[in-house]
Amino acid sequence: MTTSIAGLARAFTSSATVLADELRRVVVEVRSGRVGGEGSGTGVVWGGAGLVVTNAHVAPRGATVDVDMDGIRREARVTAHQPRLDLALIEAPFARGPFLAIRNSASLRAGELVFAHGHPLGVRDALAMGVVHGVARDARTREPRWVVADVRLAPGNSGGPLVDADGRLVGINSMIVNGLGVAIPAELVQRFVESALERRAA
Repeated sequence: MTTSIAGLARAFTSSATVLADELRRVVVEVRSGRVGGEGSGTGVVWGGAGLVVTNAHVAPRGATVDVDMDGIRREARVTAHQPRLDLALIEAPFARGPFLAIRNSASLRAGELVFAHGHPLGVRDALAMGVVHGVARDARTREPRWVVADVRLAPGNSGGPLVDADGRLVGINSMIVNGLGVAIPAELVQRFVESALERRAA
């Protein structure tokens, strides 16, 4: 029995380490100058290259921000901003990484393992694990509004990915409410990006 438990623990640790390494390839640090200091958060390379998604409270509307990838910091521009969703889109041609698969929140179940990746409290590339509590819905439309999870977040996690055990994007971490992590569902993020790109092309 002890051997079996130890083997399972080693296998789980190995899988979590591989997941963390994969997420490092799509995660950036986003810094913006703010009154009274410099704000810092996390962003996700969207669609493989050229775009970064983060929170609106991390990247102000129309701002030029610093995006740090692989230890190299470059300037990039915020091209779309939606405070209601707490989402911002940054145009960063130098940002590249693997395509991150998206998982619809309708398929999430309470108790599923999820992982948050980001730069909390200045600790780079930190991975936190928790379980899904549920999906909160908009009171008027009944559409998914938040993925709520028992996962430890801290300042610096904002804008980073929340993924399932297979590495699929579940949401973009936004805030902490009553000690629980709250993320914007991945399908809302995808809709936001598609709408922003359509407006840019028009």
